[in-house]
Parts: sequence; C-alpha cells; structure tokens
Amino acid sequence: MENRKVIYVAGKLNADAVGYIQNMHQMIVWARQVRKAGFSVYVPCNDFLEGLVDGKFEYPDYFDNSQPILAKCDGVFVCPNSEASKGTQREIVYAKMLTIPVFDSLSTMVDYFKE
Repeated sequence: MENRKVIYVAGKLNADAVGYIQNMHQMIVWARQVRKAGFSVYVPCNDFLEGLVDGKFEYPDYFDNSQPILAKCDGVFVCPNSEASKGTQREIVYAKMLTIPVFDSLSTMVDYFKE
C-alpha cells in the first residue's frame, strides 16, 4: 500500500445549487473508478462537508486547502467535461508547473503508472 500512487481528482464544481451537487457526484463517481484502478485519491469536493459544518467558508477556503495536497500527488485526473472550469484550469496549470502528470483518460493514467 505504501507504493500506491496518489491521484488528485480535479473537476468543475461551481454552479447553481443543483449543478454543484451534480458536479460533486461526477467527481466522486470518477474518484471511485480511479480507486478501483488501484490508486489512492484526494477529491477536493469532499471539503464541502467541512464547509457545511463551518458555515462560513469562502472559495479560497476550499481552493487554498486543496492546492498543497495537489502538490504532493503523483498525478492529476481531470473529470470529463471539466476542462472549461476556471478552477480546474488553475489546477492543471499548477500541476504542470510542478511537473505532475495530468490525465483526462483513466486507461492512459493506468498505463502511465504501470511503467
């Protein structure tokens, strides 16, 4: 288990209330597939629960918490249809700046880490 790669699951979130919940659903569904492929995952939308309990979180409270974790990950998986999200774009730029590989295909990511 110590050798398991850690993957940051990036995806769009911001939307109206219903859209936000649907976007979280998509991220978690993809995170489960990434886990089933043998990776550990960090899913930034899970911070929603902490924000719900706190009641006063602003966007930076979420985003600024996730970026140090992204910096420690072995790869970033971008959920389908998330490329246009401004937050996801920032995460992709940050990952590339840190030379962390970014994937939009689960099979490509699996093949990459097999090597």
